[in-house]
Amino acid sequence: MTECRIGTVPYLNGRPLVRWFWDTEEGRASGVRVVEAVPSRLAEQLETGEVAAAMVSSIELFRKPGLIHAPGAGVIADGPVRSVRMFSRVPFAEIRTVALDTSSLTSVALLKILLAEGYGLRPSYHAAAPDLSTMLQSADAALLIGDLGYRDYGDPSLHILDLGEGWKALTGLPFVYALWIGWPERLTPPLNAALAQAKEWGKAHLEGIARAEYRRLDETYERSYDYLTEVMRYDLEPREEEALRLFGEKSVQHGLVP
Repeated sequence: MTECRIGTVPYLNGRPLVRWFWDTEEGRASGVRVVEAVPSRLAEQLETGEVAAAMVSSIELFRKPGLIHAPGAGVIADGPVRSVRMFSRVPFAEIRTVALDTSSLTSVALLKILLAEGYGLRPSYHAAAPDLSTMLQSADAALLIGDLGYRDYGDPSLHILDLGEGWKALTGLPFVYALWIGWPERLTPPLNAALAQAKEWGKAHLEGIARAEYRRLDETYERSYDYLTEVMRYDLEPREEEALRLFGEKSVQHGLVP
C-alpha cells in the first residue's frame, strides 16, 4: 500500500484500533503512519487532506456531504460509556447554563439532543477549557469527554449524566462516537483492509493495551482494562448503523447539522 497518514484520538478508547500499527512488525511495515489529535482538530486535518482517514466524531458524516466511513469499525458503547459525561452542580431540572468541552462535536450534539428530548431543557451553552472545577464556576453544568470525562472526581454532590446511558434510555440503541471517516478516493480498499486488521488485533490484545496505557492516563490498570473490555465496543454492525442513522436524523431535526 502507498504510504499514507491517518489520524486518531489521543484517548484510551481509540487505542485498540491503532496500536497494531505501532506494536507489530506487520503494522509498522504497512505504510500507514498514525498521528494524534483531538476530534475537532482531526476533522480539520481530514478537510485539508493532511490525513487520508481519521477516527473522528461520527457527526462529521452529516456535516460534510460526500464523506464515507470504513466498514466494520468504530468507537461504540451500548449503554453507559463512562468517558462522555455531563457533571452538574444543580439538579438537572435547574440547569440553565452548560460549559462545553468542544473537542468532540458529536458529544456536544448528543448532549443537546438528550437535554432537549430527555429533560425538556434548552440551556445556554458556551465553550470552555476542559477543567471541571473552572467550568463549574461559570456554568451550572459541564461536559467532559475522553480520559478527562472518565476520571473519578470523587465529589458526591455532583449530578452526573452519562451520555451513552441517556441515549440508550432514549432510543434503546448503542451509540457510535467515532468512525474511520474519509473521502472515497483516499479511503481505499487496501487502507480499509489494514484498518480492519488493526481492529481485530486490538480486540485480541486488550489486556496488553490496558497495561501499556494506564500509567499515561494516571489511571489504574483495573479501571483501564474494565473500560476497554466491559464498556467499549469496536464492531460496527447493523444495529450500530441504525443508531448512526438515527443520530444523523436527530441532529438535523435539532438544527445541529445542515
